[in-house]
Formats: sequence, C-alpha cells, structure tokens
Amino acid sequence: MFPWDPGAAEGERFSATFVPGGQGRSRFDLPGNPLGVLYLAESEEHAVAEMIQGFRNSRDPINEDDLTAWGHTYALVPVTVDSFVWPRIIDLCDPSVLQDVGVTADLPAARTRTTTQAISATLHARGHAGLRWWSAFWGEWHTVVLFRDQVPPRALIYGSPVPLHPAHPAVAEASRLLGIG
Repeated sequence: MFPWDPGAAEGERFSATFVPGGQGRSRFDLPGNPLGVLYLAESEEHAVAEMIQGFRNSRDPINEDDLTAWGHTYALVPVTVDSFVWPRIIDLCDPSVLQDVGVTADLPAARTRTTTQAISATLHARGHAGLRWWSAFWGEWHTVVLFRDQVPPRALIYGSPVPLHPAHPAVAEASRLLGIG
C-alpha cells in the first residue's frame, strides 16, 4: 500500500515501484544498505491493516482522508515475484528452517529492532533474497521481505495500482479485524 500519483514515472516517489530510502525503523530493515528492503503482504487485508493500525479500536470508521497521504490516495498494487527468486527466500515460518539457521521463534517476533534487524542482516549476508515471517497482527497473515540488492528488478512484476476508498473490501475487512468503526 502506498500513496499513489497516477502521473508519477516508474521508480519516482508516489509510483508503485518507489521504495523510500532512509530505512532503519522497521522490523527487518537493513540500516545502511542503500537499496534497503521491500515489504510485501501476502493479502490485501494485511497490507491495509499495516497502514491503518493507528486507528485500531476507534469508533470512527475509516474515511477518505485516512486513506490519503501527501495529497495522494493510497493504492494497493499486486506484485509477482519471479519463480527463480522464491527458493532464495527463507521461510522463517517453518520451524525446521528456524532450526537450520540457528534462530528461535521468539527472536524474529521480538519488539527490539536491533534483534530483528540482526537476523535480517545475517540472512542477507548469507545470500538469501529475503525472508518470510508472520505478521505482528495474526499468525495467518504473512510478510515477505525482499532484500532489494539480492533481487533483480526484472524479477518483480508490478500489477496495476488500485486506489483505496472506505468501501473497498480490503479496507472494510481490515477495519473489522482491527475494531475500527
């Protein structure tokens, strides 16, 4: 989910392919890596929930202004990851994989960013293209984190952005699950 400007050129701010720099505050960021990471949610509801979580348990329903940033309406864009990349994405949801890499399940779920970012940095240094982990919301939602310098741009196929509005099914479901409205 991102603030979308239909007139933005590919890779420019407010385009589907833009990834902001200056990362370092999020769970699996690679601080200091110029290309950083790309976070992908496996479901539309999860993507929306990540953006509207600040309204959790609010009695007021999500409105158009809540789905706008920097003067642009938020949009969802489907991203397809080429099949040759998937074997290089380590699935930390699998207990045997955690054991293989020497990580206990509590560490990727830690609140401390130095802990989670260290895991990301270790996996990046080992040549992985990214990782998969469950959402901080619920275990049935998953995030795929791609290390952008390990994934060729041609390996990501972006679909058409879909502008969000309060009645969009993903907004409605994320709102319901988060107790909004």
